[in-house]
Amino acid sequence: MLETVTLVLELAERPMRAREIHAAAEYLAGEPLLWNSVKSALAACAVGNEACFERVRRGYYRIKENRVR
Repeated sequence: MLETVTLVLELAERPMRAREIHAAAEYLAGEPLLWNSVKSALAACAVGNEACFERVRRGYYRIKENRVR
């Protein structure tokens, strides 16, 4: 899940709404994905020193610049 969400945000190159990320992740995966799984991946990876996403504002995320891969 995390890899798919990361790929969506890398391809977008702009902040996206969580619902947009979910729809794009489903498209890339070629199958339905649980909304809660996408939401959890975004929330978990948007905090801490090793965060890979930034929460721009409520419900909007982008790839964190200078993130550790």
